[in-house]
Order: sequence, then C-alpha cells, then structure tokens
Amino acid sequence: MAKITDEMKNLIKTQQAFIATATPDGIPSVAPKGSTRVIDEEHIIFAESAGKTTYDNIKKNPRVAIIACDRAQMQSIRFSGKAEILTSGPIFEKSQEQMKKMGAPAPHAVIKVRVEEIYDCGVPGFGKKIA
Repeated sequence: MAKITDEMKNLIKTQQAFIATATPDGIPSVAPKGSTRVIDEEHIIFAESAGKTTYDNIKKNPRVAIIACDRAQMQSIRFSGKAEILTSGPIFEKSQEQMKKMGAPAPHAVIKVRVEEIYDCGVPGFGKKIA
C-alpha cells in the first residue's frame, strides 16, 4: 500500500488541496477542499459541508484523486484511492469540532480516502509514480 511521507503531509497541511471525482458515466469534477488533512500514512480526509457535486459523485463512484500543489516551489503530489463516507465516530466528531473552531459550517459527512497510489506531478517528477 502507498505510504504518505512527512514531506507529503506537510504539502497537504500548508497548501490548497483539490479533490477530483467523476460521475458513474465519467463526467469529471474538481473542487478545492480547505479541510483536507492527513490522518495517518494511508488515509486523507476532508469535510463535506456543501453536499453538492463532490459528495454526490462519491456516493455513486467512490474513486477519487487528491492533488496538493505548491506553485512557488513547483511541487505537486497526486494521491488516488477509494473514498468512504463517515457520518459518525471519532474522526467525524473531531472534524466537526475543527470546522466549528474555524467558523465554518459543520460538515454533514467526512470523506476518508484510503490512498492506493501516489504520483509526483511537480518538477522534475512530471507524473512519475512514487507508490
């Protein structure tokens, strides 16, 4: 299984992450998610407060890609894997608390992605598979 390194964790923590999903018939969608966080070496989460396209797509097709990019450093990492929808439990409750502290709407779900593949999409990686 792909492992998220400390450098990758820092990129997600300090830069904007974007979530890519698709409908069951392949129509793509990309959305920024400021709540994106790494919870361990194999999982990334983000809060789903709006419940619109990203959430609807994940309910029907759990395959997602997450990209975090530092344009100034020309670093970019893409993670892909399968999403799980959480509506209760410790991860969900902690995410609700964090969103409240930020003054953001409470999420109605937290999306937990098990990372299966990792790609270096920066310079000089240009799409090289890391794990």
